[in-house]
Amino acid sequence: MQRAFLPNPLQARAHLAFVCWNTFVRFVTHPLTWIRRVVPCGRRALVAGALDTLGLLDRFLWLRAKLRLPVLSVFTYHRIAELSDVAELDPGVADVSAREFEEQLAVIKTHCTVVSLRDVRLFTKGRKLPPNPVMVAFDDGYRDNHDVALPLLERAGVAATFFIATEYPDRGRLFWWDRVALLMHRCRRARVELSYPAMLVLEPARDPIAAAALVCRTIKRTSGLDIGRMWDEIERATGVSIDLGEERALAARTIMDWRQIRALRRAGMDVQSHSHSHRVLQTLSPDEAARDLARSRRVLTEALDDAVHAVAYPVGYRLSGAFHRAVHEAGFELGFTNNSGLCMLSSFDPLNFPRIAMDRGQIGALFKLKLLVGQRPGCRSIL
Repeated sequence: MQRAFLPNPLQARAHLAFVCWNTFVRFVTHPLTWIRRVVPCGRRALVAGALDTLGLLDRFLWLRAKLRLPVLSVFTYHRIAELSDVAELDPGVADVSAREFEEQLAVIKTHCTVVSLRDVRLFTKGRKLPPNPVMVAFDDGYRDNHDVALPLLERAGVAATFFIATEYPDRGRLFWWDRVALLMHRCRRARVELSYPAMLVLEPARDPIAAAALVCRTIKRTSGLDIGRMWDEIERATGVSIDLGEERALAARTIMDWRQIRALRRAGMDVQSHSHSHRVLQTLSPDEAARDLARSRRVLTEALDDAVHAVAYPVGYRLSGAFHRAVHEAGFELGFTNNSGLCMLSSFDPLNFPRIAMDRGQIGALFKLKLLVGQRPGCRSIL
């Protein structure tokens, strides 16, 4: 059953103040929609730069902390990498470069209070969060999380939470979206027709990224997907297959192994579940979803010898009904979606925490603005 947290009068006044302030910011940006056609990053880049030049972004962040507005920001990353390092894999998950990530951590440390998953869990049990709380999270389990992000997090004194899809470490297989991207990049056929998981016409030789994105969107929306049949059909249609030895080597360079995941935990980071198979839960039956989640929790508990309380849903659609119950049945107390936005702490569902997806180029004033207003609804679904 969904647990509601009702505000006391002081929290209600703080919530009202935040809503009024947030409405003002959105009202200011609304007349500048036309700039999106002219200025890179659209109206937000223009407005953010102007507000930052006037010192207003820093002042707004200070005011939010002073008023203790009941807001939690959860920033979600996947890969810390240059686009050139991604090569034939999915570029959409290379959210920031190392330099951008380091700058974002500096802004967070200056204006906010970093909270851990444990802090958020204790909040749901009645403990208060500090002013301007921010949680940093990583999804999937890419190797650069260990090799690149971890040293930067340790240097900044930031504890992050890593949500791991437990089927992939040490398995020797690429994440399924990276495998799709690789097949499309290597296809030389001008026109490709797929009959499964849906009737699709692709042009991978002309635009492999668009072709891969269409296949991935279809996979995310297909219920009862037969994974083996899907790979057979994609390889038949593209005329491309991946040698098992090559895929094993690529996976070792791309995905963390259990030794590296345990190193995250020893460094003081949280490690939690991102499901086992990384299937969109709503494409499974509620019973299948519960089994997948329970398996992931069991694998993590055994590998880390530590309790697992939280799950970030693959692709991150908000859960309700039977799927909400499935998460409870699997033993999780907290669940994180990719419903982009700030989490209003005056009233929320512990199994549907919203998060804020990160994108390249969001540094300086743009990142401060994102701290303040979150992200527009309707942003891209992330993995």
